[in-house]
Amino acid sequence: MKNKAIIGIDIGGTNIKAALVTGRKIDHRTRASTRAELGPDISIEQIKSVIEPVRKAAKAIGIGIAGIIDSKKGLVKYSPNLKGWKNVPLARILRNAFGLPVYVLNDANAICLGEWKHGAGRGHENVFLFTVGTGVGGAAICEGKLLFGAHGFAGEFGHTTINLDGPKCICGHRGHVERYAGAKYIVARARRKIANNKSLLAGYDTLTPEIIARTAKKGDKVAREVFAEVGQYVGIGVANIIALFDPDIIILSGGIARAGSILFEPVRNTVSRATLGPEHRRYKIVPAQLGDDAGILGAALFAKLTVTGSSV
Repeated sequence: MKNKAIIGIDIGGTNIKAALVTGRKIDHRTRASTRAELGPDISIEQIKSVIEPVRKAAKAIGIGIAGIIDSKKGLVKYSPNLKGWKNVPLARILRNAFGLPVYVLNDANAICLGEWKHGAGRGHENVFLFTVGTGVGGAAICEGKLLFGAHGFAGEFGHTTINLDGPKCICGHRGHVERYAGAKYIVARARRKIANNKSLLAGYDTLTPEIIARTAKKGDKVAREVFAEVGQYVGIGVANIIALFDPDIIILSGGIARAGSILFEPVRNTVSRATLGPEHRRYKIVPAQLGDDAGILGAALFAKLTVTGSSV
């Protein structure tokens, strides 16, 4: 194919973001509402609408989407953010519509690939990335290759168990990391605390993790306690990952991770206390660098590597 660009697409529960990608260069951004509540047919039409303006300049399409994804078949087996998506053959549908190769992977895998090649993970061969936002996800680069696992679901950090008798997660199981560090649970934790403690947070009708983080940075005791506890739970999970995969860099991505030192300090402190042989390891725990572009870049990279037969 004479075209060199690849369409990278990041599909979220609210918005679909797409762009032409050549290496790290991003051009011709397009965007549409996902309209997830209306079911897969409508959402797929929205996906097509962001591809159409740039299709003639592209040689392939790469898509990152949350959920359980069979990347070999291009199949969305289930997506928690998209109503009614069950065993949707997304790659085949879009390939038939546009006549281009289409490759689909989990959104955390896409973000991890983007950060590995173009962001915070550059130069490292063993990388673990955590997405900490509305939900909690993860992905791993092991010995320079993206880890898929036997069924393509490797890296589900948010659904690792840190307390078998803990509160029930949205998935139905108990004590998962997401149940402690997902956005709505952070807000719920803050509301429980301000019911019995004086805090600037009590002045907000609507609370978000971003508001809690800003308030913590102003020295509010309750807000700081919230992030200290969240950081501890994330840190326990990170320590487990270090024991399992021995990465040289751990990247925290997503809206919650943008809280900065009020999150990273308790994470790092917990990891140092819970990790076997920390004095013999040279790992780093760092924030992501690419923001919302990571998923687009990673999805495009996945398509590029796959279409050329390179390993990922």
